[in-house]
Amino acid sequence: MRNTTQKLIKTFAPLGMALMLSATLAACGSSGGSGDNNTPPVPPSATAKSVVGKITGFGSVYVNGVEYDTNGASYDVDDESASDDSALAVGMVVKVQGSVNADGRTGSASSVSYDDEVEGLVEDLATDAADPSIKTFTVMNTMVRVHQNSTNFDGEDDAAFSFETIMNDDNVEVSGEYEGDILVASYVEKQDSADDDFEAKGTVTDYDGAENFVLVLKNGSTLDVALAAGAEIPSVGIENNQYVEVEGTIPDPVAFPDSILATKVELEDDDHFGDDDDNEVEVKGTLNYDAATDTWSVRDVMIAFSDNTEYKPESLMDSIADGSADGLTVEVEGSYLNEVLQVEEIELEEDELEFKGDAVVLESTGPREGTIQLSFGMATGTVDIVVDRGTMFLDDEAMDHFDLLSITGNPKIEVEARWADDGSIIASSLHLEDDMGYEITGPLDAIDDVSLTVLNVVFFWNDSTFFENGVPVVGDYVELEDEDADGFADSVEIED
Repeated sequence: MRNTTQKLIKTFAPLGMALMLSATLAACGSSGGSGDNNTPPVPPSATAKSVVGKITGFGSVYVNGVEYDTNGASYDVDDESASDDSALAVGMVVKVQGSVNADGRTGSASSVSYDDEVEGLVEDLATDAADPSIKTFTVMNTMVRVHQNSTNFDGEDDAAFSFETIMNDDNVEVSGEYEGDILVASYVEKQDSADDDFEAKGTVTDYDGAENFVLVLKNGSTLDVALAAGAEIPSVGIENNQYVEVEGTIPDPVAFPDSILATKVELEDDDHFGDDDDNEVEVKGTLNYDAATDTWSVRDVMIAFSDNTEYKPESLMDSIADGSADGLTVEVEGSYLNEVLQVEEIELEEDELEFKGDAVVLESTGPREGTIQLSFGMATGTVDIVVDRGTMFLDDEAMDHFDLLSITGNPKIEVEARWADDGSIIASSLHLEDDMGYEITGPLDAIDDVSLTVLNVVFFWNDSTFFENGVPVVGDYVELEDEDADGFADSVEIED
């Protein structure tokens, strides 16, 4: 009303000003019989969406930073119907169909579907020589990488199953996303000890028209498939170039470890989406660039850019143009047309920061939103970290994952995080730890003859400090470890 009055004053001559102001003010203050002024504004309608991403929490289902109300939703979990969220777990990559409210933080799910990427025996388990928080192994000829702080481990009949206890010959199912030929796991479940069913996805080749074909996996490796008597197959039959999921057993794992006897062959969408996804589409994951075809994808979803694509930050456009964005974590929104996601908005969500420190909750607006503060033993200074709906909470020792309301007694927490546009630090994952050391990875603020400062946290150093890749300078990204918690850096490594 104030702006309207100012325009009127500038438009009409002084002689008519009083009359116009009187009429205007009367209109503003009127309580006429229509009652319009007492009617609340109509809230913006929700946007229909199909979303693919990993589950980060429950209390409803949290996917890609949105809390979806699942009352009345249908569930399809590993090709079987389920009744509620109890069939799901943190870290599972799911597809949610439903709507997102105007606040961008809440929504409603009409359906939730989950299917693992591969299921089989763990082989060739190894710990990364350069980073003990990473392990690799193969399952059904698929290389899998797990991380102590970003992979959720679950056991059907083994509550102790974890990053530390996984071993060769465990039968596991894996959910995650491919980075090149490697399946980066966000969820690993150890199957019941009596379970001998295995699963793999790939493309049908060399089908003999009767009982045998070769399954080409996403990494290019192969499995020989023979159909068991009475095997369930697609209604259209089996044809070369179909993308399918094969379920069955390996009758002779010693002599023929790559030969699967299939009890079921099912057609699959190779990129999560289908003809029913005619509304807005959203996917969050790693950008992958195929130089041979000059194409980009996220979670196997082909994406295409246009002059109308919005980049956040704008510099992301240049990184995509020169190919250097390969491997970055992004959230992509747009429309799905002819099996390609036409990108309307792409936002960078790359983790650049890591911490291990003692946590206290500064504030919380609920169990999964607030701010924690990390301290680092004898080092001086603290780091404040924002926790939001997209943060994964991981605790190897608990059946139910912790939240902000259960953080008491300054627990040791490992954090993977990223910068926000306003300079704050956003947690991607929180992982409860029980060792004594401290770590911090970030830009070096200062260094002198006795101390180093990283993100305003000051550690001392001395002749015993090991500098890997040379002595850093201000601005370098460094990984600093204080393993014995004495305030002195035991190692400092310059990071890319």
